[in-house]
Amino acid sequence: MKKLMYIMLAAVLAMGLAACGGSGGNGSSDFEWTKTGTFTDESDNYLIIAKPGDGEHDGQWAVSVLLANGEVHGWFLEQKGETLYGNLNSEYDDNDGDYIVTLSEEGEDGIVMEVEGGETYHFTMQETPDYIGLLKINTEGVGTIAYGPEGTEVEFEEDFPTQSVAENVAAPTTYVIKAKPEEGWKFVKWTKNGEDFSTESEITVEVSEDVEYIAVFDAE
Repeated sequence: MKKLMYIMLAAVLAMGLAACGGSGGNGSSDFEWTKTGTFTDESDNYLIIAKPGDGEHDGQWAVSVLLANGEVHGWFLEQKGETLYGNLNSEYDDNDGDYIVTLSEEGEDGIVMEVEGGETYHFTMQETPDYIGLLKINTEGVGTIAYGPEGTEVEFEEDFPTQSVAENVAAPTTYVIKAKPEEGWKFVKWTKNGEDFSTESEITVEVSEDVEYIAVFDAE
């Protein structure tokens, strides 16, 4: 579950960066970078590339890297000739030092990522299923949430408490969703798409379309 959360965070970062829009260009080459989406390798490392958006970062590419060891790097890269090049650590994250990478196309659906002074990774495109809906889980007040498909062990993350979730659902799926208040707060109810849904802190729901559940907490 924690791995999934990291992947989602990386994807949200890439999409958010692309929407923000620093200045930069796509270089003088006639080569056009076309590979976007989610890529992975045999070691369970992930690379996410999003199309540049209009605005401040127009002409650059939003790139996020999630390594199997838990490291996450993400920022904008400029096109240099037939590569994407730049520093994926920025002043806005908690990473120390630089993480300078060069991305090159490899074959029809592959990407090579060379880390300056570090490893070289070979990624291939990850097939994405057709989604039928988006499950969003949020909090109002101070508390945490936990969720997972029915039949799996659903536990609260102690190291990385969760207050917000957005997950694409590829097929009708039954989820168990839990809410836990922080000290000094109490759980009040769940709402579903803005309407009161349940006063039980643990609910079991089937997701087959876009839906948002909010755990509401009040101060004691």
